[in-house]
Amino acid sequence: MITSNLIQTVQDFVYKEIEITSTPSRFQLDYTNDKGQLLAEKLQADKNIVLLGTLLMDCKLGQAFKEGRLKDHIEMSVQRAEELLSQDGEITSEEKEIVLACVREHHGAEKFSSLEAEICCNADCYRFISVEGVIGSIYHWQEKMPIEKLISLFREKAEEKWNALSLDMCRKELEPEYKAVKHLLDCYKGE
Repeated sequence: MITSNLIQTVQDFVYKEIEITSTPSRFQLDYTNDKGQLLAEKLQADKNIVLLGTLLMDCKLGQAFKEGRLKDHIEMSVQRAEELLSQDGEITSEEKEIVLACVREHHGAEKFSSLEAEICCNADCYRFISVEGVIGSIYHWQEKMPIEKLISLFREKAEEKWNALSLDMCRKELEPEYKAVKHLLDCYKGE
């Protein structure tokens, strides 16, 4: 069983990682968590599993970014998630495996292993293809990289996340925002 103590332990760890690395931002994490909880409620999924999944899916992103190992962040996050979850004696092995799948599949999957993993993936997409997610994320990243590189990153992530969207309700909601984000990014011509 997922307890409030486990959730608190994971939240404490993740927010400490954000303090250390600044990546992802607290805004990005909270925004993804909120979207995950809304989707879990609408689709009657396990909200605690989704919360742990959205908290842990990028828990080592900051370290991976600082080490120039961005492509490794999923496996690094899975490994750390497994360590954290293994310290709790109350989570069932089935719950643990679903949470780990949420982390492993948050960039998409040919066939998601659970509804919760699919929800985590779709919740993650909001950061890069919703107007609120993009503005909040750009605000966070503006001091960390040159604007040209930032715009290029957001163009790439918008495409990646649009292609990762699998829930029809999310695709329908986000389509006009995705088009607006693409238009905004395409308007930037550089100096």
